[in-house]
Amino acid sequence: METDALNTLVSGAIWRAEQLEARGIRSALQAWAEVSSLEEELAKALPLSESEGRIARRGAVRAALKAGDYARAHTLAEGYIAEEAAPKSLKAALREILKEDSQAMASGFQYAAKHHSPSDARDLARRFRESGPFGLAA
Repeated sequence: METDALNTLVSGAIWRAEQLEARGIRSALQAWAEVSSLEEELAKALPLSESEGRIARRGAVRAALKAGDYARAHTLAEGYIAEEAAPKSLKAALREILKEDSQAMASGFQYAAKHHSPSDARDLARRFRESGPFGLAA
């Protein structure tokens, strides 16, 4: 797919996700997941040497976090950080995005943050999503 078409799809998907989120509609998470996938496709199509390629990589990670898919966000970030041509500024920006998200989670759940790391909480959330409440007992 052409990058112009992908850019158009990303813009539309971001608008849709923002509108759903602003109205408190549950499918906003799915819309952010779509944004992340489209941004990832754009990141594959655009080299790191172009600013749009770096923007797409950051956008894929941010959208995955907004979708609540923390494992995907971390996997994407780790992959982009590992890219040989990745500039230090992009690596730092991706680490900062993940750090800010962890801090936001910790500040929202201060008591839990005293006893558990954000990665523990995300792992439990993933297990809950995949297996339901009784899957946590296993």
